[in-house]
Amino acid sequence: MSAKGSRPCSLSPILILYLGFGAAPKILTVVLMCFFPIVVSFADGMGQIDPGYVNLIRAYGGNRLQVYTQVKIPYALPALFSGLKVAATYSISGAVVGEWVASQAGIGYYLLRVKNSYALDKMFASVLVIILLSLMMNALITLLQRLCLPHLNRKDKGRN
Repeated sequence: MSAKGSRPCSLSPILILYLGFGAAPKILTVVLMCFFPIVVSFADGMGQIDPGYVNLIRAYGGNRLQVYTQVKIPYALPALFSGLKVAATYSISGAVVGEWVASQAGIGYYLLRVKNSYALDKMFASVLVIILLSLMMNALITLLQRLCLPHLNRKDKGRN
């Protein structure tokens, strides 16, 4: 059974059985939820490289490492950052799910507690905090992308 075929959230109880009630199953749940969006988007970015660039590096005597470091990885970085943005929001969800399943603290545990006590105002406030955390993670990745890929930030992209 592959982890991609099943939702990583559904694996959380199994991870708790094997790894205990500590931080390890929660971290592994977050990692599993974030791994596939990053890898799939980066692999897609690597697959869409113009073969002419690769042929040019090879024509100048470039080896496989130079092809990757000078063409493939730089060309696929925007796709990698797209996957990181998706994974950043998934990471918050994964942490909340890990806290729902087995925790005595955290926003997921608090959300479960206020839901069971029918404190709707606190429940909606918790959901709002989760949304804000997701938006902040997305903004952090966007800032990192702007710092790492400044050539994508130019306003005059379409002009000569």
